[in-house]
Amino acid sequence: MVKTVLTEQDKRDLKVIALDLLEIGKLVDKLAEKLVNLSDKELLKFFNAIQDDVKECQVDRYKEKLEKQLHVAEKEFRL
Repeated sequence: MVKTVLTEQDKRDLKVIALDLLEIGKLVDKLAEKLVNLSDKELLKFFNAIQDDVKECQVDRYKEKLEKQLHVAEKEFRL
């Protein structure tokens, strides 16, 4: 049986890799959420419906509507 001995540099490198993998996992989750939102036909209809508001700089109203719609989409995604 061969015993592997890690140097201090090896240990530091493994910690960096582990942290990078966690970050990649978070990014993949965000990407999956965005893909679900993009494929949501109701969400796309919502975006199309509020384009005039955005053009008229009614950003606060737009932001509230968007947050509500994203909250609904997030609930559906978790189910």
